[in-house]
Formats: sequence, structure tokens, C-alpha cells
Amino acid sequence: MGARPQPGEKVVLALHGGAYINLSSHPIYAETPRGLLKHVDSVKRVFAPEYRLSSTEPFAIEHPFPTALLDALSGYMYLVNGVGFAPSDIVIEGDSAGGNLAYALTRYLVEYKGTPGLPAPPGALLLVSPWADISESHHKLPGGSASTFIASDILGDVKESLKYPMHAFTGPHGLEAAQINPYISPASLHPDLVVDFKGFPRTFLIAGGAEVLLDQIHTLRDRIVKDLGEGNGVSEGEGRARYHEPPDAIHVYLAFPWHEPEVTDTLKAIAEWISLAP
Repeated sequence: MGARPQPGEKVVLALHGGAYINLSSHPIYAETPRGLLKHVDSVKRVFAPEYRLSSTEPFAIEHPFPTALLDALSGYMYLVNGVGFAPSDIVIEGDSAGGNLAYALTRYLVEYKGTPGLPAPPGALLLVSPWADISESHHKLPGGSASTFIASDILGDVKESLKYPMHAFTGPHGLEAAQINPYISPASLHPDLVVDFKGFPRTFLIAGGAEVLLDQIHTLRDRIVKDLGEGNGVSEGEGRARYHEPPDAIHVYLAFPWHEPEVTDTLKAIAEWISLAP
């Protein structure tokens, strides 16, 4: 990974999922990065840094927000200052909770752009089934995706399965902070949340049409499109947000090689999108 970049080379900073409490950057969890390496000619390397996972009672109370964000920022700075990639040649990618983290890292780089010693924002942001509302506000929507797709999606009943991760990740901030903190829940429905995406780079948002997080991803999509506009973001005046949703696909379907033809079709769409940038 330490070799200097070649002219025109893009690199993916890949942040794994796991609800901020499990999984890792081990190659067994790297189906999405492997797919990008296979389909995107300009991407020769993927950097998948580890970040500290959160935990809470009955285990040790460790590494709540913003610990993972600090670790992801360290990885980004390594690519720029250590390896020598231009920020414009970096694609930040994340799956599920990793999508939440990829978004938060990009937000930090956008909000503090120009700070001495801080690299510029990335050239592109790729969000795969991002966990966009840690506040639970979408879980209670009557007839919503959180209940409609319980039996078909791998996450099952998120009203129960995500309780521990939410408490572990928010830690001393409490779930109340998740309702109004734009770094934690950009798709929260709480009326006091203030969030916008002005200044964000080209963004490709992906969701499965039958995943339990679909409603919150739709909210995130609408907010991104409102500020960035729809488009590939390569022509002057063109929108910078693109959305892809295969019908009946599950949460982070790119991680499952059997989920064809959706996996290959999506990777080809991502490859085309990345290749459009100079």
C-alpha cells in the first residue's frame, strides 16, 4: 500500500460495517472492495483501515462516538500524507455502519476544509446501505421498511437487534444526541436536526429495495439530492448525487456473491461512475 500512486490512479478508503460493534477489515469481509478492484480499472488498491469498535455494559464501556471517526481520519491522512494520493483521487466507501462512518468522515473534511494540516475532502463518496439514522426515528413508522422486510432481510428486527449497538456507539452522549447530531444520524426525523450536504463531493448512494433500513436511506437520499442535485457531477452545473436501488435486494447485497445479477450490475454502475471523473 505504501507505493507512490501512479498517474491517474484512484484509491478506495473502505470502511467495514458491523453496527460499530463487530466485524473487521479482514479479507473475509471484503467482498465490496474486491468487487471494486475487479471492475474499476483506475482503482488498483483498496485501503481498509481498522477502527476501534464500541462496547457497553455488560462488557467494558469503550470507544463510543467519535472514536471510530478519529481512526478513519487517521487512515485518510495516511493516504494523503503518507502514500501521496491527492484527495481528489480518493473514494471513501463504507457499508452499513461503515457507510455512516464514511459519511461522517466526509462531513468532517468538508466542514473543516482549509484547516491547517487537514487534507481537502475526497473526490467521491460511495455509500452502500448506510446506517443513516441511529436515533430509531424510522423504526417506528407504521408500515415502514423496518417492519415490512423483517422476514426477508438479513438484519431482521432492527428495533431489537440494533439496541445494543446504538447504546454502545452513542455512549455518554446518549440516544438523545443521536436524534440531533448530524454526524451520527443525518437521516433522523427529529425536528431539531440541522443537516445539509453543501460542499460534499460526488456521491453515489446504494440501497437494496427490500432492506429494513430502506426508509432511512430514502430520507438520506432526498436530503443529499436537495443540496447536491441529481447527476454524475462531472460537467459544469451538473448535480453530484446518484442513487441506485435494485428491487428485492437485501442489506449490503454487494457482500454476497450469490446475489446476482444485482452485484455485477451495481459494480458496473459504480465503475462507470468512478471512471467519469478526470
